[in-house]
Amino acid sequence: MKVGVIVFGSLPAGVKQIVYKLQLHLTPKHELVGMEIEKGTGTARYKELNINSDSPYLSDSMLMMSAYPEDDKWEEIFSAVDTAVVIGNAEAKEKWTSYLADHSSVRSLFVPVSIFNDIEGSETTLGYDTAVNSIVDNILRVKDTINSLKYDNPRLFGFSIDGSPSIKMLEDISSAGDGHFFAPEFGADEMDALKERIEASFTKWNTSSVLVYSAAAHASAIEQVVDHLKVDFKYTEIDEALCMGTNPTAADRILANRLTGGILSWLEQKQETGQLAVQTDEIAFIKK
Repeated sequence: MKVGVIVFGSLPAGVKQIVYKLQLHLTPKHELVGMEIEKGTGTARYKELNINSDSPYLSDSMLMMSAYPEDDKWEEIFSAVDTAVVIGNAEAKEKWTSYLADHSSVRSLFVPVSIFNDIEGSETTLGYDTAVNSIVDNILRVKDTINSLKYDNPRLFGFSIDGSPSIKMLEDISSAGDGHFFAPEFGADEMDALKERIEASFTKWNTSSVLVYSAAAHASAIEQVVDHLKVDFKYTEIDEALCMGTNPTAADRILANRLTGGILSWLEQKQETGQLAVQTDEIAFIKK
């Protein structure tokens, strides 16, 4: 059986672990094929995934993130394999559903991977824990620096997160970093409460704090929060590349192994097209 693997939208470090584990378990009984679509031209490339490394987790990824096929090219591109494992984020899931799962004769499985944990049906996603840890590490390094300096006004340091972080992600990051988070969805009462919490966090011994928000909400955060506070404000942008992490956290390593088990079970049982969902006690399979 020719098993195709393709990655859309997000390529955190834990994906390399999944591909490596699939290669170990599937060959030589099956042919594992990496699929990549070139951005701009839409050209599809197929390559046999065969690891020849003593340190697969330290080497470069065998599979790069793919561009999306044109809407009418999905079935043609995936017809080159007998079955397909589609690894991706929320946008990838939407496109997989619309252009492959509902229309193609090729049996496929969607695997949830997103640093933003924004895929409906899954309690968490591969890459989320690594992303949160990476951002929090940066926050703590900044806090160590600003706490060593004293200014006339309290210092508020903003962290602008690129992409589409959910409120849950902003909340987790701010909680772990002992800071605050802003979301445009806040009502007037929530906004007033946020400003009060920030002001109350400044004391004689603590003269700095952090505010976490999405890059898209930067102007709103300044206008609705920062401009109403007597603080010295500086901010830094956290791009998606920084969130990917070179090495997955222990939690993401465990999740990668669980997802690999779900993929292998789906292949062995020859189940129909569907998706994996990460739940508390299991990796569940959901038919399309």
